[in-house]
Amino acid sequence: MVTLVLAPPTFAAAWGLTGSVWLSAAATAAMLFGGLMFGPDLDIQSRQYTRWGPLRFLWWPYKVIFRHRSRWSHGIVFGTLIRVVYFAAVLTLVAWACVYARAVFLSGGGAPGWREVAQGWRFVEASAGAYGVGPRALAAVLAGLWWGAASHTLADVAWSVVRKGSEIF
Repeated sequence: MVTLVLAPPTFAAAWGLTGSVWLSAAATAAMLFGGLMFGPDLDIQSRQYTRWGPLRFLWWPYKVIFRHRSRWSHGIVFGTLIRVVYFAAVLTLVAWACVYARAVFLSGGGAPGWREVAQGWRFVEASAGAYGVGPRALAAVLAGLWWGAASHTLADVAWSVVRKGSEIF
């Protein structure tokens, strides 16, 4: 709920900062993804975890490694950064396994070498650049991911303060 309520102000703030509707939309989409799918509760059996459906197995190691509400999973700075690095590593392993399987089983050849892998990444980078995906877009997406996850953590902290404050009275 918090994530959806924060989407319009996020778009407005991003537009004010960037002056670009495209970057604002990218930041807002990333914020929605960050809050709904990429938030700190991926370390437990949660809505965020189950929303991944059949792909939730990708988050199982993360769930095992990190203790719930630790500074590493719910931390304002490191939580999102750790999830981005973790997810990038998992995607890299999955992509590598797919490329390897294709090369070995479909092509009948060996796995691609470093030169072929580097050439593939250069192609991806050039293609992304041709569509206007550059450092500013990457920054907008990372900021959106961070804000989506941070809003969850801040809501958790606010709820804890309200709940504990009401116990005092």
